[in-house]
Amino acid sequence: MKRWEAIDKEGRYINEDDLNWELVKDKIQSLQLNNNGQVITLPSNMEYIQGKTASAMLGSDQIQVESRYVGLFLGNNIIKVRVDEKTNNISIEVESDTNNLHNSK
Repeated sequence: MKRWEAIDKEGRYINEDDLNWELVKDKIQSLQLNNNGQVITLPSNMEYIQGKTASAMLGSDQIQVESRYVGLFLGNNIIKVRVDEKTNNISIEVESDTNNLHNSK
């Protein structure tokens, strides 16, 4: 099973099946992506992001997850580790956060 897993700041284990990310995103102390037993762990105590890309046929209720990622903010960059759902290929993406959107708190 592919899913993100986290430890919150109170030491509790949570995963994407448990809670909505929006409810816990500011309470995470560590984050990892479990790719069918291959675990990708990010450094602890960072500001994290996670997400999925998906596609659907117009007029259809079927949604196909294409990839999922976990990531973190590092300086003015967003670092993402993405896993392709079909091939299990792992890629590292670096995006510039020139607007410092993560510092808008």
